[in-house]
Amino acid sequence: VFAALGYPPAVAGVLTGLCTVATPADTLRGLPYAQASQLRTAHLPQGAPTSPALANLVARKLDIRLSGLAQANWLTYTRYADDLAFSGIEVADVGTLLWTVEQIAGDEGFAIHPRKTKVMRPHRRQHLTGLVINDQPSYPRDDYDRLRALLHNAASTSAQEQNRDGVENFRAHIYGRIAHIGETSTTRRRTLLRLAERVDWDG
Repeated sequence: VFAALGYPPAVAGVLTGLCTVATPADTLRGLPYAQASQLRTAHLPQGAPTSPALANLVARKLDIRLSGLAQANWLTYTRYADDLAFSGIEVADVGTLLWTVEQIAGDEGFAIHPRKTKVMRPHRRQHLTGLVINDQPSYPRDDYDRLRALLHNAASTSAQEQNRDGVENFRAHIYGRIAHIGETSTTRRRTLLRLAERVDWDG
């Protein structure tokens, strides 16, 4: 990416070093050999702000071509990291669309994962990047119900009793989940926050 942007090899190498990480060997103990081998070499760290920016640069030509394909079929193309989505009116020939996407992706150096390719019709539950997207983006109802039940139980018994996985900072973990679900529904966020206020997090 940096070489393609015109940086000299030495500068591209330094920038690559700043954007990648090699996991220390002692951290990799207990992991399967194949996974540890990959993490031992330089790779993009998950969660770094540079990683999605680099991914967007790598996928720029792919995005341009797939956006053109979508427009030609009266569809909307969106991409989140490595999840590609085409949405809109029903396509008469879905097979041809999927084949064309696969050809374009291959031409740009990517491969479509066949087992992760799904066609979701309007009358079915449409699920994308963890959200249900039929009418408007929202987190699945069962995720919300499970968190609400956990908070209710924590208020009745104790937070520690509900921390069955031994999460180190359980309160922060739960408030993070509330924020996550609350991104798409202020009503759900208010309900969960009210329940969380009843919990004795230190008890």
